[in-house]
Amino acid sequence: METLRSERLALRPMTMADAEDLAERRSDTTTAQYQAWRAPYPVERARELIADVTSRPGPMPGHWYQLAVVRLRDDKVLGDVAIWLSENGRTAEVGFTLHPWARGHYYATEATARLVDYAVFHLGVHRIEASTHPHNISSIKVLERIGFIHEGVRRERYWVEDEVSDDAMYAILAREWRARRAQD
Repeated sequence: METLRSERLALRPMTMADAEDLAERRSDTTTAQYQAWRAPYPVERARELIADVTSRPGPMPGHWYQLAVVRLRDDKVLGDVAIWLSENGRTAEVGFTLHPWARGHYYATEATARLVDYAVFHLGVHRIEASTHPHNISSIKVLERIGFIHEGVRRERYWVEDEVSDDAMYAILAREWRARRAQD
């Protein structure tokens, strides 16, 4: 898959050189509290995830695909974004994770918007979804800032090991995204 660029960022395929950074980011307890993993996150597990992702040439139906989010001005990895495609490729789910020190600069907003551009304009996706813990206000703000609409909360739907939590659902349709982009 080609590298996607925005004003300040590059979204590039992950490599094994990203494993330690990924493990460090996912080992942060503030990062992990609303995610599908527990901290600490072992480097070996990060290598396994990267090996799985890089076994595919890009996003494919039924699989997640991660991209490293890199700041252009200094080539610093800030985090990652991910996309999952439904079996028919018409629905996508997106996600994002940044290092704590990279938050508050609208990098997640910029990176996620660029990923949605790719899903709509390159992959031809009809609907883009995102889910988050209902208390994850920072992620909710990112989604709402780029136009995702809150569609509801699925009660006790999201499991991390033996703990369950609610799952707040957000989505935007491709026609809504194209209309927003036309106004930019």
